[in-house]
Amino acid sequence: MLFATASVFAQEKTTVIIKESNNDDSKVTIVEKIFHNPRMVDPLPSIYYSYENMFTGTFGPEANIPLRSSSFEWGLYGTTHIVTSRNGVFGIATGLGISNAYNYLTHNMVLNQDANRVAYLEPLITYSSTEGHGPANNYAHRSFIRYWSLRLPVMLELQCKVNNTPLAIAAGAELEWRFGMRSFARYGGAKHTITDDLNSNPVGFNVLFSLIFDDTVIFFRSGLTDMFSVKDCGDIYQMSLGFGFNFD
Repeated sequence: MLFATASVFAQEKTTVIIKESNNDDSKVTIVEKIFHNPRMVDPLPSIYYSYENMFTGTFGPEANIPLRSSSFEWGLYGTTHIVTSRNGVFGIATGLGISNAYNYLTHNMVLNQDANRVAYLEPLITYSSTEGHGPANNYAHRSFIRYWSLRLPVMLELQCKVNNTPLAIAAGAELEWRFGMRSFARYGGAKHTITDDLNSNPVGFNVLFSLIFDDTVIFFRSGLTDMFSVKDCGDIYQMSLGFGFNFD
């Protein structure tokens, strides 16, 4: 039923006028043709902003990651359809994306790493009181984990038209390469690098879902592979909910 409805919405009608001339007499034959518009909207936005969250594979108070609600990501996608049905209802799209993510911790916590490259959370007052890290009464204005990602998505898309406006849903998977993952804290009037070489998993695999209305995209992403492990918290996974826009 959904495919039949979508096919009707995807159809467009045009009128072709053919003029035939015979000496002084002229007649006009009007022929109506139904044709299909194969253009499909992109399932991922050209530019976007998303709200971030990190979660663990286990549950309980000891597994909570002290993230602030201001965690976010911004990024860009370039997508192209590699398969499109003749009626513009079904398509498969792929492309390339780049993003920059900021996961903010609560004011009193930082993410550190020991000599064996095992990550752990500690209060900033503990970190800042050690030699070379400043006085013990320093508190972070912001502590955060920042990293970049290159992403390769593949999505299946189903599209219809409502009043000639594209409406589509899409689902798929995404291969991700993370790099430049660092931990920072702002205190004492300056930004300090806690660690600039987090022992993270550079390759990730995500699932994607999106809802597209004309040039506006709302999407959900969830990581299926861990980003890195934190002592007493376990493996960390990324999740985000975002919105963006497509530019033709």
